[in-house]
Amino acid sequence: MMPDVPAGARPVTITPDPERYAAVVRRERATLIGTVVVVVAAEVVTSVLGLLGPIIVAHGLTLVAAFYFFSVLRFRRNRMAQTLGDTSRGITVSDAGVDIPVLGTVTWQEIVAVFTVVDQDRADRYARSRGIRGVAERWTQSVGSANHYLTIAVADGPGLRQRVDPPRYRRWVKLWARSGAPDFGAVQLIGDSYYSDADADLLDRTLRAFAAARGLPASRTANMLEQGEFFRTNSGIAVFDGRSEAK
Repeated sequence: MMPDVPAGARPVTITPDPERYAAVVRRERATLIGTVVVVVAAEVVTSVLGLLGPIIVAHGLTLVAAFYFFSVLRFRRNRMAQTLGDTSRGITVSDAGVDIPVLGTVTWQEIVAVFTVVDQDRADRYARSRGIRGVAERWTQSVGSANHYLTIAVADGPGLRQRVDPPRYRRWVKLWARSGAPDFGAVQLIGDSYYSDADADLLDRTLRAFAAARGLPASRTANMLEQGEFFRTNSGIAVFDGRSEAK
């Protein structure tokens, strides 16, 4: 655990930065529309030409575009689940728990751990990357592929899923397998895509401070390994891969 968690913390409410949030929405739309337009144009042109080489290239482009298209749809689902598309809807951390728009208040009695991840190496690597790959990586970041995650782990994942409103976002609550008890649940908040850097850092520190004050695991690391280890060692499953039955 990093030593920057304050001994006490005041409740905070963090709302999305309107300009940063609007930029993400614009890039989402541009990507979704652009991939469709590029694929349709490529397929039409190569079909008219009737040449095998360009047709193969166009099909390959279609596969890449489809992967990118569905990735952006997943980022959009995460954004909508976290914010409900409203920059006035915030996340509140207080003595009552963590209030999230689609869930209401997740109480500290339900929470079993808090993990935050700041993958600065990934951010630096993407910033240095050049060529088409570099452009693609940075654009992916700009539409919601984050480097700063805040994970709230709960004892009853299926129960928490049932509270998600609207229900179409229920799968946003991830499930981690556990033996002899309900699967763990994990709510993963994105810190750096929608909020100012200062607000994301404040949310990170406050979340860990309130958790640590209650004796809960509350760490900040550079990767996901620590939270994976928590779920593994507390799963009660001898051979653990983290997967759970689809629900």
